[in-house]
Amino acid sequence: MRAPLRVLCLPLLAIASPAFAHSPVPGLEGFYVGLLHPFSTPGQALVIVALGLLLGGFEPARAKSAFPIFLITTLLGLWLSIGYEALDTLLFATAFAAATLAALAPSKALGLALILTGAGGLLIGDASVPDAGPWRDRLFTMSGSYVGANIGLLYLFGMCLFVRERISHQWVSIAFRVAAAWVGALSLLMLALGFAATDVVQVNGL
Repeated sequence: MRAPLRVLCLPLLAIASPAFAHSPVPGLEGFYVGLLHPFSTPGQALVIVALGLLLGGFEPARAKSAFPIFLITTLLGLWLSIGYEALDTLLFATAFAAATLAALAPSKALGLALILTGAGGLLIGDASVPDAGPWRDRLFTMSGSYVGANIGLLYLFGMCLFVRERISHQWVSIAFRVAAAWVGALSLLMLALGFAATDVVQVNGL
């Protein structure tokens, strides 16, 4: 670099501020952590995927009522903070039921699909409550989880709708049903592993 350019760069170096690896806004890091939390555990992730496949099988006009239900029940789960002892078991059971319905009876039994959507939202909200700590940090984290869960479900539904509208072949519906069956099988496997682990703990405790 030539000498005149070096002289011109000196004022810029003098006013440079420290670089931060993370955002200086308090609580924003916790919001990002919460945003990814609904996909950080198998139970929550399987519920969202199963519900996305289930609702994606309906026409948008019929499925639109599911999203306010999920919004409300997720918020209710965060607020109640029940802390179910068998939360993982309930999550896997809900994912299995939603995926099974999506595989066996796509675009049918809307009432049951709405019930499963409400149950899934309630459980995901309850699973997203962080450990005890400063109320402001917990609020940021729970807000991120709330946004992440609802956006995740909406995006999955949108992806299913996009594929169905762009590709009209019969095999697309079959592919979605196969995917739902795999999600159901995985949820059932996780349920079985959970019960097996409980039995081992009980035997060892005797």
